[in-house]
Amino acid sequence: MQGFLRRNHGVLRRHAAILLPQQTSELARWVWHLHMLDDDKVKQGIAEDIAGLLAGLDLSGRDLIVSNENLLGRMPQADGRDPYPHAPALLHLWCEALRALPQPLRPTLLLTTRGTQDWAVSIHAHLARKPSAVRLAEDRDSFVARLAAHGTDTTLTTLARALPDLDIRLHDMADLATAPHGLAQPFMTFLPLSAAEQASLQPVGHENRAPAPEVTDRLVALNRSDLGDKALADAKRALLREASLADRECAR
Repeated sequence: MQGFLRRNHGVLRRHAAILLPQQTSELARWVWHLHMLDDDKVKQGIAEDIAGLLAGLDLSGRDLIVSNENLLGRMPQADGRDPYPHAPALLHLWCEALRALPQPLRPTLLLTTRGTQDWAVSIHAHLARKPSAVRLAEDRDSFVARLAAHGTDTTLTTLARALPDLDIRLHDMADLATAPHGLAQPFMTFLPLSAAEQASLQPVGHENRAPAPEVTDRLVALNRSDLGDKALADAKRALLREASLADRECAR
């Protein structure tokens, strides 16, 4: 989805300001700190950062698209019933900031979903590949069983209860895979693109795909080793490069 927004920024920016991970990296760091501290001062920092981001945008007659999965919370680590326990508080801060604009915006939360098992396997793979911050040594079956036991149902139920006025729209990734614009198809429903603009949009393939299961197993084995942080990060990068080259060879 973010690749689509980047590639088609020239067309989409006529109708919406777009904030992607590059523009929201500092805010994502605040969100990480919230998981570590759960402190009102951190929430205040997040609120101020959101206000600062919005103040720097020209929103006259335009919508706003914010796309950064880390803004809902850190990647789930199967350590509680709710994989995104801070999502309601974080979205509340966004809703407050959008309402405070000179021309208030009504937020819509677009979430792409997948089957609980596939989602949990993907989370395990992405955590295993992280070069730093997380050193996941747990095997896939154990991790997936714990994470999939609750899935995202708790988060969605809590969000609906805490923010009853928030427009939440769920889109299954399997359905979007066959849509004309892939994962970005939901944007077509509320951006007023002309037929010519829609025809000019360039498709983007799947980005940031999780490593294959056998590669993930090797990443977990590296995490269990006694390698230091730098050596571990280097070994992971080498393994992922090797896997990427092998995938390209098989695709020929």
